[in-house]
Amino acid sequence: MITVNILMSADDKVRELKVTGHADYSEYGSDIVCSAVSALTQTALLGLMNVAKLDIEYCVNEGFLSFTIPVIEDRDARLKAWAILDTMVMGLENISENYSPYVRIVVKREV
Repeated sequence: MITVNILMSADDKVRELKVTGHADYSEYGSDIVCSAVSALTQTALLGLMNVAKLDIEYCVNEGFLSFTIPVIEDRDARLKAWAILDTMVMGLENISENYSPYVRIVVKREV
């Protein structure tokens, strides 16, 4: 199972993302659930770095992806980052709803 841990700020903005595991929906190399989660999260990471121009801490390994969103001072960068992250979360939620035995999303909120 893939577990997606999302830490949200008090104002409902993604602060951290950590994705671990494998879906085991089908055999390695043809697992559409793993591919979908990887495509969404890695594309979001690329967007944060190349579109929003964030200097972001991240780690990508086999069965693991994590990143932490820094404080974003620039208004335009912040709006771009929020759009990227909100879209990523919607996509992950959709995958989780359609493939619930294989993807679990855990959301925690800062207080």
